[in-house]
Amino acid sequence: MNNTIARLLSTVLVPVSLVAGAVGCHHEAKSRDAVVAMAPAVDRDAPIVPKNHREIAFYSARVQGEAQTKVFVRGPSGEAPRVVYVDIAPGELISVSDDGSQGLYRRFLAPGLTEEVEIDFRPNAS
Repeated sequence: MNNTIARLLSTVLVPVSLVAGAVGCHHEAKSRDAVVAMAPAVDRDAPIVPKNHREIAFYSARVQGEAQTKVFVRGPSGEAPRVVYVDIAPGELISVSDDGSQGLYRRFLAPGLTEEVEIDFRPNAS
């Protein structure tokens, strides 16, 4: 009896459910011109909080499929994060000074090859 049920599942029910899913069990938009905008997936690294400024946090983030990485700072609650550094290569923020004025960014050049870049977060820095 168990062999019969196993054969029925593998030879009839599974292929029928796969065909039904492929043939037309999908949702159609009410309007043919409707476009669904999807937000890009973002990989965000863990925040780093400066020792002497617990009210702010720095983090790096990348949009999947893009090479550049942005470093953000988030101030006291209620403030939106703002971009403080953009690097053309993928990488991550790895440390921030105790006063929050500088950071260290690890740029990924190739598998197993990285470069560390010092970042100055002060507003008048270039």
